[in-house]
Amino acid sequence: MGLYALLALVSAMAMASSGIIARYSGLAAAELTFYRLAVGGVCLLLFVSLTGRFALLKGKPDWRMAVNGVLLASFMLSFLTAIEYISLANAIMLVYLAPPLSAFIAHWLLQERLDLPDSSLIVLSFLGFAMLQQFKFDLVLDAAQLPGLMFGLLSLFAYSGFLLLNRRAQPAHSQLQRTFYQLMIGACCVLPFLTGISLPRPDDIIWIALAGIFPGFIAIYCAIVALQHLPTRVYATLAYLEPVTVIIAGWWLFNESLSALQLGGVLLIIITGLALALRHKPAPSVLVFADRAQL
Repeated sequence: MGLYALLALVSAMAMASSGIIARYSGLAAAELTFYRLAVGGVCLLLFVSLTGRFALLKGKPDWRMAVNGVLLASFMLSFLTAIEYISLANAIMLVYLAPPLSAFIAHWLLQERLDLPDSSLIVLSFLGFAMLQQFKFDLVLDAAQLPGLMFGLLSLFAYSGFLLLNRRAQPAHSQLQRTFYQLMIGACCVLPFLTGISLPRPDDIIWIALAGIFPGFIAIYCAIVALQHLPTRVYATLAYLEPVTVIIAGWWLFNESLSALQLGGVLLIIITGLALALRHKPAPSVLVFADRAQL
């Protein structure tokens, strides 16, 4: 399947851990987002310092890093705001239109040509996602829910922009450098939303650390590395492992039921992801791990 496809899967599973951490910690949405980004950046800083790679973070960040930091914070905060107005199913549906939308935009803007088999597999992966949601989408929204629709769309476009801009990164910048600046810029964007925040309680420290390590540092770094080497259509399909992980974690950790329809969705997403990854094995690259030792 390839190293980069594996990193995309690791990123998706680490992203999914944010929901589990949120459920156990009880931290407010803005607080959790801030800790996820800021502590993630600190974890990365400690990692490069302890491994003697601090020099990789030197250099002026380019505009792509700055914009992606804003997009990262916008995606997370817009989604969390959307679910205050519309159902979780609808908000998730909007956000997870981003991977297939990014694949189709990349067809036109990045010359990542989609053929009929690729397009069919992407559509099937989204069908698998809809099966995970058990097709429970409210197609008619009243006026009170319109802000949720707007924030959901903002989250969709911010996530799509994050995926596409990281595909066009400059090779001169290391993936660790790009990850660090995107995390820290994103954390700064969240600061205005932390009104009335107090020092974390001792019981919260473990959850803050986990949020920074898994859905922060590991998830974003693996995503950035994978996006630089995988076609958008492959990454887009593998990203659906995140809702798969959430569904399975709910069944395993919280005794939530897993219907036959959802199980079918899980299998469909895994099969389409494997099929796309096998169809598009990454070409060897001279960058193959100048960052390999960084993992």
